[in-house]
Amino acid sequence: MENPALYFFAGLLACFLGTLPVGPVNLVVVKTTVDYSPRAGLQIALSASIVEIFQAAIAIFFGLLISDFIESNMYIKLVIAMAFIVLAVVMYLRKTNPQFQADEDRGISFFRRGLLVAGLNPQALPFWIFALAAISQYANFVYTGYYLALFLAGVLLGKLAALYGYVIASGYIKAHLTHSCRLVNKVLAAVLLLIGLSQLWNALA
Repeated sequence: MENPALYFFAGLLACFLGTLPVGPVNLVVVKTTVDYSPRAGLQIALSASIVEIFQAAIAIFFGLLISDFIESNMYIKLVIAMAFIVLAVVMYLRKTNPQFQADEDRGISFFRRGLLVAGLNPQALPFWIFALAAISQYANFVYTGYYLALFLAGVLLGKLAALYGYVIASGYIKAHLTHSCRLVNKVLAAVLLLIGLSQLWNALA
């Protein structure tokens, strides 16, 4: 059985890295913080983090159905490795032009707004299925009981940590949105490239 702490840190790191790219949730956190207060932005971050737990849990269920197939198929491992490398190149070359959406409903609470935006985020489930497949190349995790709770706790704190960073840097990010997105893209591209090369080494070894 793996070290229980690995479950926590795997969930934290995966979710933190997955939250860094600027998307709908990040933009809502930044806009809410600038327009209202850091406390309002944190409410968005907290509710989005709670939703992330359920999205990760759903992906774990589906991931368990295909994990054995991935482990027994070297070609799938190679495809995953190449996907990381391609994503790194795409992320590095990506030209972003993010826009803040108009605040259409000022009557809805910030917490519920975070639930809505995170729940409607189409990137979450595919990300987790992909991330779990990558994690399985490094550790033979068993997502049950105490270990599942630790992993999901890591997911929660990883999401909160990343979004809290957006709360802190919201003023700068909104004033320099395009530059900020490019910087995040380059950092994430480097991380994805390292993961992809590591996956490729594992598949060939």
